[in-house]
Amino acid sequence: MKDSPVITAAKMMAGKAHEGQTRKYSSLPYIVHPIEVATIVESAGGTDEMIAAALLHDVIEDTDFTYEDIAEKVSPEVADLVQGMTEVAQPEDGNRAKRKSMDKDFLAQQSPEVQTIKYADVISNTQDIALHDPSFAKVYITEIKALLEVIDKGDPTLYAKAKDIVHAIKIK
Repeated sequence: MKDSPVITAAKMMAGKAHEGQTRKYSSLPYIVHPIEVATIVESAGGTDEMIAAALLHDVIEDTDFTYEDIAEKVSPEVADLVQGMTEVAQPEDGNRAKRKSMDKDFLAQQSPEVQTIKYADVISNTQDIALHDPSFAKVYITEIKALLEVIDKGDPTLYAKAKDIVHAIKIK
């Protein structure tokens, strides 16, 4: 992955934010996922800010770091991109279907840059979930198919790849 001041700052923050966390289905350090998402974004020609946001895409919803922390320590533009990736629904908003519908509507309003990062996240997560949790994959794949129907402003190559991966998973 290329380096720039904004990417370096994001790497440092992501490493600290996800320190001690592991992937749900393996003992791999969690940071492997954001690095993979950032690498996918970079491969699609993403800007330094998009790559940095990909590294930090789960930080607001999964750690104690805030939008303000990202804006101050990395950049306001990166913080805005991460905010666009962050789930808006809260547990008190209703059942999973209601919350995912709210998040889907929010992502549909986001910039092409945010949607491109989301495609990379989908690409990274889908195969892992299908392989390790076939029961949850039934729910997840249905949700992601619906999401991809409304987030179509991002990088067309990553969009096609995300759709191909999601549609290739056979749900039993």
